[in-house]
Parts: sequence; structure tokens; C-alpha cells
Amino acid sequence: MLSVRAATGAAFAILALIPTLARAQTAPTTVAPVGAPATDPAAPPANTSPVTMAPVTVSAGRGSSLDNLDVSTTVMTREQIQNSPETGVDQIVNRIPGVWLPNIPTGQLHPTAQPVNIRGFGTSTTINTLVMVDGVPVNDPYFRTMNWSAIPKNSVERIEVIRGGGATSLWGNMAMGGVINIITRQPEKTGASADVSYGSYNSSTAEAAASYVISDKARMGLSYNHAQSSGYNLTPAQYRNVNLVPTASKADNVAANVYLTPNESLSLFAKAYWNQAYEDGLVWQFAHNNWSTYRLLAGGSYKFSENQSLNFSGWISGGSFGTINVANGGYTLNNTTATNQFVSQIEGAPNSDIGGSAFYEANFGPLRDVKIGIDARRTLVTDRNNLYSGVSANPTTFVVNGEHRFQGIFGQGTYRFTGIPIDVTVGVRGDFWQAMNASVLTQNSSTTNVVPNASAASFDPRIGMKFYASDELTLRAAIYRNFSAPGMNQMYRVFASGTGYTTINPNLQPMTNFGQEVGFDFVWKSFNLSGTYFNNNLNNFIDFITVCNTNPACAAPYVSAAGLSPAFTTVRQYQNVGNATFQGVELIATWQPFEQLRLTGGFTQTTAYLTSSVNPTLVRTGVQLGQVPNYMFTAGVEWRPIENLVLTAALKSFPQYWNDTNHTQLNDGATLIDLGLRWSPMKDVDVYGSIQNLTNVQYLAQGYTRTSFEGSTVNASAIPQLGMPLTATAGLRVKF
Repeated sequence: MLSVRAATGAAFAILALIPTLARAQTAPTTVAPVGAPATDPAAPPANTSPVTMAPVTVSAGRGSSLDNLDVSTTVMTREQIQNSPETGVDQIVNRIPGVWLPNIPTGQLHPTAQPVNIRGFGTSTTINTLVMVDGVPVNDPYFRTMNWSAIPKNSVERIEVIRGGGATSLWGNMAMGGVINIITRQPEKTGASADVSYGSYNSSTAEAAASYVISDKARMGLSYNHAQSSGYNLTPAQYRNVNLVPTASKADNVAANVYLTPNESLSLFAKAYWNQAYEDGLVWQFAHNNWSTYRLLAGGSYKFSENQSLNFSGWISGGSFGTINVANGGYTLNNTTATNQFVSQIEGAPNSDIGGSAFYEANFGPLRDVKIGIDARRTLVTDRNNLYSGVSANPTTFVVNGEHRFQGIFGQGTYRFTGIPIDVTVGVRGDFWQAMNASVLTQNSSTTNVVPNASAASFDPRIGMKFYASDELTLRAAIYRNFSAPGMNQMYRVFASGTGYTTINPNLQPMTNFGQEVGFDFVWKSFNLSGTYFNNNLNNFIDFITVCNTNPACAAPYVSAAGLSPAFTTVRQYQNVGNATFQGVELIATWQPFEQLRLTGGFTQTTAYLTSSVNPTLVRTGVQLGQVPNYMFTAGVEWRPIENLVLTAALKSFPQYWNDTNHTQLNDGATLIDLGLRWSPMKDVDVYGSIQNLTNVQYLAQGYTRTSFEGSTVNASAIPQLGMPLTATAGLRVKF
């Protein structure tokens, strides 16, 4: 710990001297900014920005232009988002090249089953892709999954995606796979809007929004969004009975924001969000989920000069996850008429989250985009979990409390060489993590286990380069180190069902990763092509494993420590199972042959496997990790046959893939096609429609469960689940 802190301090002491050295070495001539005309020998050609989904300069949440990063990035503008056939933000993100989300819509998925995955870093057991809204982390503080219903499509101004761990020098924990930053709309002028839609499965949305520009120094906005659906039936038809029903959902969102500009130097903002989401009948009729969250965000920027500013923000959020789950009773795939299901779990897990950051940003001659800052976060969770073994049984009740704290210090800057077209970006980050004040109470036996505190520190440098080889071709490379602390549910959550018990693991260690990538960006007229090869070597990979399988002697120490009866003979636990490799290739292309037509395409190949295992009999090496498809292919078309009409199509194709590292659940592959339409018959009026899964492909997004590694014998107690069938939606949007 001391050595890491000393290394971090030394690195930042050196970084603090860089501006002085840069000023001393800089001649009094003016150095052109990024994107300056190619006639300036100190600047790269103006048309060599990386391929994005639109040529727009954006912010990566901490002021870095994605155009200038030395890693693979994508940006979706508001117009592209509005034109997308997909109705939910999760489905839109799932069509971005290289991003993998579950193919079941967010309103039909259990809240704990919604991971986010880039380059293989993000499964339901280990989520290491960071999602932010307006620069604030929004992965659930307990499970790290995503509640996409809290982000209505109409609220989004743009979506920024940074692939890979090259962003972690700025963001730290959880950004191993990359960062998805969703920027919400700002009020631009006084007015109001309304939006309504209706579609398949009795799905509907209604939204009202208003903005008021008081003066050039004050703006404010307010919106309300409601969405509901009767849902489709996840269970294949041949396995249904009266208790296996469609999954109905409902979500409400309220958002308010205020932007103040007291003078030319100071800008301030405040935002508030509230979400309430419900699910009824998730597979079973009596199942129910609810998820409520609120978030208050405030911050601003003070400009000392055109080249220097101080940026600051803070947030406080809270909420609660609740679930009622159902046991099969006598039901199996071979006995579908059994209807004696019963409530097996009632759980409530409130949480609170508070954090903030501040960083100094400046340009010093050839040293551009310098950032030096700090951030901190504190998360508290209480989980009350009532588990029932039968209809009349008293519950086994666990009460879990825990706290995680994060503190980080970071610095990054890009040096523009004079006379040669090379940018070099150097970043350093020090992360300090603490797990503390945790306990687990088994209420039935009044057994309280005080969980030992844990802590870790990580020093994570990165270096990247961009070489502007010609007006058309840019070469880039980056090397980085990053870390991800274990999640609170991985360390503390306990569960008991039948004879199986999931135990805590306070000894989990953070995962660390050493990543490298090389790539190119080719721009010729209206054609852009980007390619990246990436390689990551991850230590202390965390997975969910069966430690004791119907073995009373093995299970006894875990069970007795929890105050449970010896009837529990199977024990599961999150463990650091070994080291892993994530390798792959990304290709992303856009082509606009003429103004009315725009084509996009993307291909990602990912190989992810354990290179070593602490226990090969429990976790295999050399096989593809769970929930990481070997490849993905995406394509899109946007066509404007007439001025006021936009037609769009999107395609995503993927093969069969295993849902777990032990290869006991095989999910189907599919090729999905979506179509969209937006017509503006008059000013400020849009009529839109979409069809998702045009060919109505019937596929298992959660496949049959096998009883052994890639075995042929099916576990009849596990029910497969269908991906979203053909769904049509039509809507009307009006501005006043």
C-alpha cells in the first residue's frame, strides 16, 4: 500500500512540473490547436479524426474530445438516436459496434440480470464496463447492473462510447472494458413538447417536456416520461401453463435541470432525476420486481482564461431494489402441468451513493488537454433477503450491511510534437479502495458475522500515441494498466435455496489488467474506416463457482458459520478463480455516398478465456468465457428519399454462445433486422414508427441448461427464455 501511494505521489509531482517545462521549451510562436489546418507543420491534418458515427466534437465526461483520443470511440448524435428503430436506450446501445447487452428488453429482465459488456468485460458475474449519465456512474451500486428504464430515449442528447481500458486513467474503477457516457438534453429555447406512442403487446409511452430560457444567464427544463407494456411471454409455447405468463412492465421518470451562467467565466448546473420501475409476472405469475432511484447532481466550471479552467461536480443518489421470486414447485420441462408454484424469495435492498470530482484543465503550448484532478465515492447498502423453502415454511432471513469507498487522483496530458505529426498522451492514476462496516445477520439463529474490513491501492499508468501518417491515415496505439474492485454483492450477498447456499467472500481481491491496443483511422472523402486490435491480460478474474457440490463435509464450515442447518450441502461463492486473456479485432466503417444516404457497419471478434485456474476442477482454462459471443456483426442504413422523410434499418448478427464459463447453458445465435421511419409533415411535428425483429426470428436468448460441460442432457428444472419477437411501434411527437 505504501509503495503504491509513494509511486502515485511521485508521478504526480513530476506531472505537476510538466506545465513549467513546457512553457520554458515553447517558442513565442502560436501553436495551433487540434484540428488546425494542415499547412501548420505542428498540427495534424484536419480530416484525420477517428471514425465516429457522426463528425461531431464531444466530451468524454471530463472534457476530452473523443476526436483526439488514441483508442476506439463511437458517438451517436441526437438525430441518429431519434431515427433509430429501437425504442429503448438499451436496444440502441446494443446496436453500437462492439457493445453487448442482453437481447431481452430491459422491462422483461430481472434487475440483477442486466450486465453491460465491451470487449468481454461485463457478464452477470463480473461487470467491468462503466455506464454514466452526464458523467455520473449509474451502474447499480449493489449489483453493478443497469436499469435502462431510467433513461428515456427522448431525454438523450448523445451517446459516447470509449472502448477498452484506455479511459481508466480518468475514470478508474469499473472502466476496464470501456465507458458508455449518456449525455442528456439541455434546454435551448423556451417551449414545450409532447410525445406519445403505441405498439405491440399493448406497449405505450407518453411524455411531456418544457423548457424556459429566462435570459442568456439562466435556463431550466422539466420532463415527465411514462412507459408501460403488457410484455411478451418469455417461455416457449410448448412449456407454458397458466402460471407462466407475459412480463408486464411500467416505468415513470421525472427530470429537472437548471443551467446558470452568472458571467463569462463561471457556469453552473443542477439536475434532479427520479425513476420508478415495476415488473409483474417475470416468467412466473406471482413474480414481481421494483426498482426506484433518485439522483441529485450539481457542478460547474470556472474559466481562468481561454486555456485554463477548474471543473467540479458532485452527486447524491439513493434508491431500492425489491424482488419477489417464485419456485417451480413440481414443474419441470417434462411436467408442465404442475401448477404448485410458490413464492420463494422476498428481498429488499436500499442503497445510497454519494460522490464527486474536481479537476484542473489547461493547455500549455504543445502540451494539450492537461487534466489533474481527484474523485471520491461512498456507497452504502442494506439487503434484507427472506427465503422460503415451501408454501408454509418460515423464511430463512439474512440481513446484510456493507460500505465501499473509493478515492482517486489522476492526471493526463497530450504532447504535440513540433515538426512531426505525432501526439503522445500520458496518464497516471492512483486508486484507493476500502470495504468496511460490513456484517451478515442470519436472523433465524441470531448469528451475526462481522465481515473483516479490506482495502487495496492501485497505481495505473497509461501511454498512447497517434501518428498522422497522411491526410487520410492516422495510426494509434495505447498501453494501459487498470483495476476493478470486487462488487458489494460479490463480497456480501448470501442466498439459500433448497439444499444450496451462496456464501460471502470478504477475501476477494481486486482484478488488475494490463492492456494493449493498436489501430488505425482511414478517412477518404465520405468514407471512414477504423480498425483496432486489442489484447488484455487480467489477473484475479472473479467468477461465481460451486465450491461444494452435495458434499456435507465440504459445506459444513460455511453452513455452520452462517448459523444454518446441515441440510445445506451445496455451497456457491464468488472467487478469484485465476487469470484471463481478452483478445480481439474491431472494424467500424461509415460511408455516405451522397447526402441522402448513409451506411454504417461494424465487426467485432473477441476471444476471452482463462489462462490459469486456481482450481481447474471447478473452473476450466482455455474455453470461451460466459456471455462473450465469439463475434458480432452490425450494419445500418439511413436514407432520406425526400426532405422530410427518414428511413432507417439496423442489423445485428451473432452466433451461439455459452452463458457461463462452465459451458452448461447454450444461448442461440440470431440475425435481427429492425426498420424505422420518421416523417415530418409540417414544422415541429414528427410521425414515427418502427419494426424490431422484422423477420420474427424465434431464438432462445437464455437457452437450455445442461447437466455437465457442453453436455447433451438437459436440466429439466431450468426454463429457457425467448428473445424479443417481432414488435411494431408508432408514435407522434409535437413541439410547441
